[in-house]
Amino acid sequence: MESVIPKILGMIIGLGIAYLIFKWNKKNKQSKIYYAIAFMFLIGGLYMPFAETVSPEQEAVESSKAESSSIKESERKESISIEEDAKSSSLSEKKASSIKAKQSSAKSSESSSKKIPREYVSALIKGQEYADSMYMSKKAIYDQLTSNYGEKFSPEAATYAINNIKANWNKNALQKAKDYQEEQNMSPDAIYDQLTSDSGEQFTPDEANYAVQHLDK
Repeated sequence: MESVIPKILGMIIGLGIAYLIFKWNKKNKQSKIYYAIAFMFLIGGLYMPFAETVSPEQEAVESSKAESSSIKESERKESISIEEDAKSSSLSEKKASSIKAKQSSAKSSESSSKKIPREYVSALIKGQEYADSMYMSKKAIYDQLTSNYGEKFSPEAATYAINNIKANWNKNALQKAKDYQEEQNMSPDAIYDQLTSDSGEQFTPDEANYAVQHLDK
């Protein structure tokens, strides 16, 4: 009811003003401009009953809805921001953890290498060369590393080298056996003796047996 009264009043006022302007203009100037103004008020008065009016209650409801929507949007953005910060923090922690692990590993490796005397490393390099290029046995390499006529390493350095050489001693024995077979035409038994002799290659009996069994027949 309250929303209808302003419409009726607005219509009466608009029509009244239009009538007064029209009447005054007809008696006096009879100008088209004043007729146009009266016509505008007439149209406004006739339109007034159909105009939508918003009650204070509706305005409050609309305002409340808009405010609620704004709060929800703000909360959503804040939630997304918190999630992104959490993810970023988690990634940073993982990277930091990975870096610390690598640094710890590097320090451990460096510390380990510092504990190994330089003489030991040199003996290992020499021993590996003898195993790879001359196919020598483990005992023959040890003797060569410690011999006064050889490399003159300490027994401790030579032992470290022997324990850390990467070699297949069976294949070394086989390669030596093939050399004796092809270059000196020795028999399998003679080759076996030469491979196991203390004055020869100094391979173990098992290594010598492997070599003889895999010679060309």
